[in-house]
Amino acid sequence: MDFSGVQFGDEMLGYNESNTFSEDSSAYAEMYPGEAGEPFSAGGEFAHDSQVGEFMSGGEFQESQSVLVDGGDRFGVSAVIVDRKEELVWMGNSGGHVTSYLSTDLMKYTSFQVHATEEIRDLRSVDQGILALTPTSLNLRTRQGMPSFTHQSAQLENMQCMLQLGGNFSHRLLLGGHQGSMVEFDLTQGKQTRCLQVGEQGCVILRDHPRFVCHGDLTGRIVLHDPRTLRQEHCFQAHTGSLSDFDVLGNYIATCGFSNRMGQLLGDQFVMVFDLRMMKLSLPLRALVPPLLLRFVPGLSSCLAVVSPVGQWQLMDAGQPDNAIMSMNYQVSCVPESVITSFDVASSSQAVVFGDSLGSLHLFTSGSKPTFNNFSQETIMIDMQDTTQTMPLTDNTSSLASIPVYFPSNPLLSDWPEQYMKVRYRPTPPVDPAILQSMKIVGSIGYAPNLYNKKRNQVPYKFSRTKGQKSAAGELPQGKNEQGMAVHVPWRYRRIEIKYGKHGMDDFDYDQYNRTSFSGLDMSLPNSYCNPMLQMFYYIAPLRALMMSHLCEREFCLVCELGFLFHMLDVSMGQGTPCHASNFLRAFRTIPEASAMSLTLSDQDNRAKINFLSKIQSWNRFVLQQLHSETLEEKVDHSCPEKYEEKVLQVTDTSNEEKAAKSEKTYSTERQDKREHSPVSSIFGAHVVSINKCTKCSFEIHKETTSLLVNLAFPEVIDGRCSFASVVERSLSLEQTRQAWCDSCTRYQPIEQSRRYKTLPKTLAMNCGLDSSQDVKFWKHQFELMLTEIRDKKKEEEKKAAEAKQGSVDKENNKTSEKTAPSLATGSPSTPSKRYPDSSTPQPSPARPCRYGLACTRHDCRFWHPGRDSNEEMGPLPALSLLDQTMEYSWVPLGMKAKLNEDGTVSFSELTKTELETAVDDEDGVVYELVGVVSHVADPRFPDKNNLVACIRVGPSYHVRAKVSSVSHWYLFNDISIQPITAEEAVWFPCGWKTPCVLYWQRKKFHTEFQKAEPTKPITADVFGEDKSLAQRGRKRITFTPLTADEMPGEGDLVAMDAEFVNLHQEEAEIRSDGTRTTIKPSHKSVARITCIRGQGPLEGTPFMDDYISTQEQVVDYLTQFSGIKPGDLDANFSQKHLTTLKSTYVKLRYLVDKGVKFVGHGLKNDFRVINMTVPMAQLIDTVHLFHMSHNRMVSLKFLAWHFLKLKIQSVTHDSIEDARTALALYQKYCELKAEGDLVMELQKLYEAGKKAQWRVPGEEEDE
Repeated sequence: MDFSGVQFGDEMLGYNESNTFSEDSSAYAEMYPGEAGEPFSAGGEFAHDSQVGEFMSGGEFQESQSVLVDGGDRFGVSAVIVDRKEELVWMGNSGGHVTSYLSTDLMKYTSFQVHATEEIRDLRSVDQGILALTPTSLNLRTRQGMPSFTHQSAQLENMQCMLQLGGNFSHRLLLGGHQGSMVEFDLTQGKQTRCLQVGEQGCVILRDHPRFVCHGDLTGRIVLHDPRTLRQEHCFQAHTGSLSDFDVLGNYIATCGFSNRMGQLLGDQFVMVFDLRMMKLSLPLRALVPPLLLRFVPGLSSCLAVVSPVGQWQLMDAGQPDNAIMSMNYQVSCVPESVITSFDVASSSQAVVFGDSLGSLHLFTSGSKPTFNNFSQETIMIDMQDTTQTMPLTDNTSSLASIPVYFPSNPLLSDWPEQYMKVRYRPTPPVDPAILQSMKIVGSIGYAPNLYNKKRNQVPYKFSRTKGQKSAAGELPQGKNEQGMAVHVPWRYRRIEIKYGKHGMDDFDYDQYNRTSFSGLDMSLPNSYCNPMLQMFYYIAPLRALMMSHLCEREFCLVCELGFLFHMLDVSMGQGTPCHASNFLRAFRTIPEASAMSLTLSDQDNRAKINFLSKIQSWNRFVLQQLHSETLEEKVDHSCPEKYEEKVLQVTDTSNEEKAAKSEKTYSTERQDKREHSPVSSIFGAHVVSINKCTKCSFEIHKETTSLLVNLAFPEVIDGRCSFASVVERSLSLEQTRQAWCDSCTRYQPIEQSRRYKTLPKTLAMNCGLDSSQDVKFWKHQFELMLTEIRDKKKEEEKKAAEAKQGSVDKENNKTSEKTAPSLATGSPSTPSKRYPDSSTPQPSPARPCRYGLACTRHDCRFWHPGRDSNEEMGPLPALSLLDQTMEYSWVPLGMKAKLNEDGTVSFSELTKTELETAVDDEDGVVYELVGVVSHVADPRFPDKNNLVACIRVGPSYHVRAKVSSVSHWYLFNDISIQPITAEEAVWFPCGWKTPCVLYWQRKKFHTEFQKAEPTKPITADVFGEDKSLAQRGRKRITFTPLTADEMPGEGDLVAMDAEFVNLHQEEAEIRSDGTRTTIKPSHKSVARITCIRGQGPLEGTPFMDDYISTQEQVVDYLTQFSGIKPGDLDANFSQKHLTTLKSTYVKLRYLVDKGVKFVGHGLKNDFRVINMTVPMAQLIDTVHLFHMSHNRMVSLKFLAWHFLKLKIQSVTHDSIEDARTALALYQKYCELKAEGDLVMELQKLYEAGKKAQWRVPGEEEDE
């Protein structure tokens, strides 16, 4: 804290020239009486001064070291701290220099300059190194002195102190000073996050507390803030003048400062102590020394170290005001002219370090082997080179073997090159073609005459230097792309790998990945690589409405499963948990074409060998076609051949006319209508005419089809700059020549293929390709040309600005050169120090090497790089590094304008972000805006963690359903992680790791109409009447009574439910060295039985649904002991149960959910998760939570039934009907106890009985 306005003179402290109290210091004499209670003598001496020497010699602390710090002859010590991680003491002086000293011997460890002119105001040790605060900057250095970052901003005006918060907020750093704002800095992101206004008096001292953030200002006031929001909670007026220092520990705040007396600031003789439990001042402590600085001693509850300006200090007990003095005065051995400016206490309480204004460091220690920390990390030491021993020439007794052998600088002949020492596989050389030509095959053996051009049983050894160099160059360095540039993939784009706790997914905090109201998709299931496309489909409003309005009788229908999944995403908004696409992926795996196209994966597939870039594009093409075929409005009817057969229109009828037409180069045309209309085609479809023309006879075949997708076709020849719109235009009207059958020529002929559009789609789905090296090369080349052009333009602008600025500076220097020259020539004090140069004067820039070497990607780096001339012009390749520094530029636009020409071709032009906001459909074309991008993320450091993400523009209707503002915004979807992003980031494609796969565009005109599309409810009560059993053998045992028409449950009605499961995949877990269990991959369960019971009415407790679910997948464990399911119960050939499909049972539950039925059960959250259905929390009544006390374990259904209902259930195996009835009875018991007001008391009895019985039902220990 800056006390430049306060004079620490002898008059202020009550001393005269003889270092005794003056006669005017009656206040001190009354405050500190002698042992017998008499006042001080006229001479001002203490009554116990004679005992000081004896106490110091046998006291707890003794001064063990005193050193003059670096620069101590010119600058005083301004900040001192003891490192909390290593055995180091850190010192900062008023010249901007920082030095560290090792152990209690104060051996110099590191020394470096932080700032040229500003003093070090505060120091803090963190995990990464040491933080140094100057008035206008924040610096982080490693403990070895290497710079990590330097932060400067307009908000850092006159900083004084800093504080790193503890606990979960350790990444937050608060900066305060003589200014009206307190700055918050994020250590993880390395940037300033916000500013908090604290008033004109500033924030000059900061201290941390588990409950508060405390700061003091210049008026003597201490303010307490909430550590989460930094909102002011309480304040104390500690001193009337100013605040000198304060500290916080436990329930106490201790302060020292100054009072305003007679217009002067005088030091208070009392240490003020505030009790945080009562939020008021406790009794002040009477100090033997006039306090200037104080600290609580760590490890002791209320021990306080109080220091005076002249070096006297003592220990006090803040918890005992009457007997506060714990020790007599200690005296720092400093010269009388010096003032103690800072001090700190080690965390071990065994060392106290002081810094004075004359540049000395003083260390007090206690104990025989003092340390700074109880458990310190090992300090990294430099490797000292062993010095060579010398031997006199006259020594005849020493061994000559002790003399080290000379090692030449040139390589020895015995030093083989490293490439010769590697173990390499050398394949068998190919067989000579002359041998193959003369070889005769007999059976499986070939015979050929010997050419006698090689030695027998010998293979010549060939070493090609060029080949070896090529192979070495082919191995890319770790973390670099093909151009050798460093690649850094942001965390939000990386593949997420979850390690669950002992409770699996129940105790995992998903909020750390998703703080939005939208729901992510779980990625632990096989084939979950398609999650980005599922999110893309969901946020296309008309497609969502179409899928959710569809319901058919097919068991495995992708449209139905997508509708069910979209319903889950709707209900999950705001609940903070991701959804599972298990039912959709199950239906997807059953499609034979999907397996034939290798679109299905297994857990054993190696992700590093899977080309997700091409696989997701094939998935997009296949699923769009599958959705189109499953929603066809018109089925092919072979009874109407005139409608569906091919229509052939011949221009000529006779053969003579045909020959004449051929001779006159005319042509015939055959038209075929292959279009099939569906709701999906109305969203994605475009009316396209495919033209196949024979180049020999000019015979044409016109086929009218519906195109759902566009594949980008990049030019094969890279020739100059090419816009993205021109590539799209070329792809839509692609013309190519292929060898095909010509019906007119009746032979294979070269056929020209082209396409002409009659209508444009409302939603343009686009596959980017980029699965070949030629396409990738074209893509990167366009980025290079664009960025090089931008870079050259900026350089030209900067050059002109620098020339204009230099001209004005030269004129100013010419005017002031005569005045400044004499002062710099003399050795006056105004001359800048060579050791601490003035930052305002321009310093020569030495050719220092860049710390990153060849890995540096900054095009404007001012340091020296090997093999790079600083003056040479950079080529177009390094321009790609701009993509890692800014998102401002992209080759892919956010909008395009498309015009359908009369000849069927389509013309495209690009729109900037500003033009897109005002663009409308007109005669020049229709406006398309980008709404979604699916990208492939490949980190060169981790080839097995390549990933697919989606950047999607979420429309206003989705924000309205999420109960937020009605806006459109871009989000990044990475499985369970959802992060808001800017529109520029959606088209940000760093060529090193992010590649676009799928682009979706929507007509701007229809975007508002699309958002209004709402689905209908296709599920009706008829689903209960369509119940049929799949079992084909034996007599079926019916265990339920179906619902009648007047029994259909309505909103608020109770339905008791229970489900049983089987395992399709066992859980994968690991046991750590400390004994904790971590779930690597949760078990994959499948629902096997679902039971629903009436919760009211005359048939209360009677099941109306008891379905066994048939499965076609392999079951690894039936869990018979816990589920009651036996092998054969789920097989239609052997089962005697009421066996149904999962879909038929699923729609029944969906009907109950849509009706607002309240489900009663035990562990319903897990049941519905496996069923793959999301139910609103208001419709779940879970007995697990009804009979649960906070901070205690969950109670099983079996124990609850025994304790409250006096029933013994699950004695042999589980039965879902019995469990559902028990849960219903427990809920009724809960309502009864709550109505009587005995619920809390009964819960206490429950836990007491459970602990006594060890949560086992008495009499059934053996079964457990």
